[in-house]
This record gives sequence, structure tokens and C-alpha cells, in this order.
Amino acid sequence: MTSLWRLVGLFRPHAGWIALSILISLASLLANIGLLATSGWFIAAMAGAGLAGAAINYFTPAAVIRTFAILRTGGRYADRLISHEATLRLIARLRVEIFARLERIAPAALGDLRSGDVLASLRGDVDRLEQVFLRLFAPLIVALLAASILVAALAFWSAALAVAAALIFALAGFAAPASSALWARRPSRAVAARAAALRARLVDDLQGLAALQATGADARHFDALERQMADLLAAEADVARIGALGQACVGATVELTALAALALGAGVVKSGLIDGPQLTGGVLTALASLEAFGGVAAAFAGLFAVIASAERVFGLMDRRPVVVEPARPAPPPQGFDLKLHDVSLTFPGAARPALRNIDLDIPEGRRIAFVGASGAGKSSLSDLIVRFRDPDAGAIWLGGVELKDLPGDVIRSRIVVMRQAPHIFAASVARNLRLAKPEAAEQELWNALAAVEMEETVRALPQGLDSPVGVGGAKLSGGQAKRLALARALLTDAPILFLDEPTEGLDPDAARRILGRIIERSRGKTLLLATHRPAERAAMNEIVTLDGGRIVARRLV
Repeated sequence: MTSLWRLVGLFRPHAGWIALSILISLASLLANIGLLATSGWFIAAMAGAGLAGAAINYFTPAAVIRTFAILRTGGRYADRLISHEATLRLIARLRVEIFARLERIAPAALGDLRSGDVLASLRGDVDRLEQVFLRLFAPLIVALLAASILVAALAFWSAALAVAAALIFALAGFAAPASSALWARRPSRAVAARAAALRARLVDDLQGLAALQATGADARHFDALERQMADLLAAEADVARIGALGQACVGATVELTALAALALGAGVVKSGLIDGPQLTGGVLTALASLEAFGGVAAAFAGLFAVIASAERVFGLMDRRPVVVEPARPAPPPQGFDLKLHDVSLTFPGAARPALRNIDLDIPEGRRIAFVGASGAGKSSLSDLIVRFRDPDAGAIWLGGVELKDLPGDVIRSRIVVMRQAPHIFAASVARNLRLAKPEAAEQELWNALAAVEMEETVRALPQGLDSPVGVGGAKLSGGQAKRLALARALLTDAPILFLDEPTEGLDPDAARRILGRIIERSRGKTLLLATHRPAERAAMNEIVTLDGGRIVARRLV
């Protein structure tokens, strides 16, 4: 329940909107009850007056009925506006907070998660939390307030009727749905967990669909998805069955209250304390109370799924950053030479270090090729110099200032890394490029694309630079997506570029032409390449060979 109370704490900045929404919802509900009760009383009173041949003032009741009708209609409309405004404000704040937190701790603190796991929390779990006010707190609070007001109103007619209504409301209206929700606790949590697992699996399978189809493993993965979907539907069916029982108890609340009003009210009528039309109004008041309890069963039924989603969201937000920003940052360095002294790095849970005793001086403007088999430590080295991770031992300096004393944004404004599998966002070509340089003019974008031989491809797209590239660059080929990421890296003003296999997947002639443009555009900058291509090694000033996390050879070209 800690996560639930923490979720409630997020409502505090929007307490005014929430309180106003609850008050309007309550007023609309009471107006509807008053409308039905007054209409019933008025019809019964008119019938009685007609049979007795007595006169009756019908102007006042008619005006009251119209007033209740206007309040009900206007209140429901205002309630929708204000309750959704409160909800959207809360969710906007929650989404921004989650993304800002992920941005601070990524990528190292999220290394054990699949992209689908993160997406499941950002979409599925947050979407479930989006309903927490509309579907959980508001119905329960409004039902409690309405029940209290109805019991107080019935007490004016009969204390016994008020006590009976209070017991029925407490037992059938609240306790029974709450008990059914406790019964549904396990399947509710199973629904949330299986839905998150299904989303994560679906994202991973879609991202790797081409590889699955190429290897013939797609059928097996589709079967697994179908099994997961069947498990989710089974859990949802369990929750629905238990929820139906809770809803039946809520429906019984109304019937029992109406029967109690008839049984106890008949004696009150005989005693002369109330008349027949008033009894009719009381019975209809009990029937109209269904609206007050209509959302209670669903609120209790969804409680534990909400708690499960909240636990996952807050678990994501509470991950500790692997790299801690300096409390007193050093001034930004004036130079951009790099120095690594006795640097070692071991990933959590790894049997052996990824890097061991690395000593390396990289003067400004140097071009260095890092070579070695996969797993030799090239990508780990790039993580360290851009400070996605800190070394376990040793130190790294940029322009004479130790990296741990510099804020991350200062480091990454001077060092840009393009990974071997760069991420392409589901946005336009231009927006993907401007991530590197937001103020870049259109001609600069075309120049960067021309450098990687993507200009003609983009000009042929229906919307040119504004053409969407799809999720992960799905509308582009693998080579085109890689070149778009390379153009983004070349567009930056950072003085140090670390490019991991920048021409992988290109034919030798295209790779040679693009390498020449990379060198031309990085003139005056430090260019670091992780590569297997002999031509790229030959174009560098120095070749550093890594093996098992160690520098085993250095050779000037």
C-alpha cells in the first residue's frame, strides 16, 4: 500500500482541481437523486390531491424539478471537464517526471531491462494510473459522501430507516465489493504483470521481426505471444467474474434499501409522521442511490492492479543512478585532449573485467582506430569517456579536468558517441537530425545527409526532411538508418567523435567515400573509430588493439 499512498501524494499539487471535481460530481449525483425523489413525490401528491378533490401548488415542485434537472445536466458536463483536467494534469506531470528520471539514470541503470520493459511502464502502467482518480478515488469518495447525506436525510423521516440504510450501505455497498476485491487480489496483480510482460515481449518481437523471419523463429515467437495472450485473458476473466459478484452486491444495495424504506416507512405513514407521497419519495431516493454506488465495485476491483502498476512505475523511478553528478562541478575545460590512467571496469555480475589497466593519451585532433574482436572492450571504452559509467579504478581527464568533476551535459556537449546499433526515433528525418543540433538550418541538414550519401534518398521521400522514419527507423533500410545516425553525429559541434563501426553494412566503395567525408567534416576534431575495416584503420593516425579488455598493441600509421 506504500506505493498507493505515494501515488496519492502526487495529487497534492492538483488538490484544488480534485476537490472541485468531487464537489461537482457529488452535487450532480444529489441533483439526480433529488430529481427522481421530487418527481415521485410530486406525481403521488398530484394523484392524491386529484382523488381527494383538493387543490395543490404545483408551481413550486415543478420549479424544483426543473432546477434539479438543470443542475444534473450541467453538473455532469462540468464534472467531465474538471475531472479530466485534473487527471490530465496529474498524468502529464507523472510522465514528465518518469522520463526526466530515466534520462538522468540512462543507460547504465537500465542495462538489465529490455526496451519493452521500459515501454510497458511508460505506456501500460502509466495508462492504468491515469484512471486512478476517475475510476478509484473519486467514485469511493463520492459514494461515501453521498451515502452519509442520504442516511442523514432518511433520519428526518425515521431513525430506524436511517440505521437500516446505513447498515445496508456499509455491508452491501462497501464491504461486499471490498471483499470481492480482496478475493480478486491475485488475479488482478496477474493481469497487470501479464499485460506488462506481453507488451514487453511484443515490442521486442516487433523490433527483431526481420531477424526472426530470416531465421524461421517467428512462428515459435508468435505461438509464445498467443500463449501469453491466453494467460492474460484467463486472468482478466477471473477478475471479471469476481467483479461481477461485487457489482451484484452493489445492485442488491439499492433493492434492499428500497425494501427497507417500504417496510419501515409503512409504519411511519400509519403513525402519521409522513404521508404516502413522502414515502414514495423516500423509496425513489433509495432507488436513485444506485448511481452513488455504481462505480464502487469497479473501483475496488481495479485497486490491486493499480497498486501493481504503481509499484513498477515507482520501482523504475527509484533506480539509483550509476553515475552521480558532482555536487560542486568544475569549470568546463578549455581543451579537449583525453587522458585515461590505469582505468578498469567490471560490469555488475560479470565474471571478468570489461577493461583492465587502460593507459591512453589522446591529444586534440588525433585520429585513432580501436580494433579487436567483439567483446574486446571498445564499446565499454566509449561508455567511460562519455561518462555513461564510471571506472572501478583509475581516472579519466578531459582538457585537464577529471570527468567525475564535470556535469554530464558538459561532457556530452564535447564528446559524441555513435553506437554500433544507434537508436532512431519515431519522428521525421529533420527531428532526428536536430537532436544533435536543435538550431541547425535546413541546409546544414542537407549537407550532413550528403556527407553520408543520404541526400538523394531523403529528397525522394514524399515529405523530404519532414518524412517520418517510423519506430526505430522502420521505414528505412538498416543501412539507411545507420547513415541517418551517422549524419546526426556529424552534425554536432562536439570536438570529439567516437564512432562505432560507422560504415558497417556498406559496400567497400561507399564505405571509402563516406569515410573520406567523415574525416573532412571532423577536421580539427578528435576522431575515434571502433572498426574492423582495414581501409578505416589506414586512414587513422594510430591503431590501438584491444583484447580481453587490455591494450595489447599500439601502432602509428
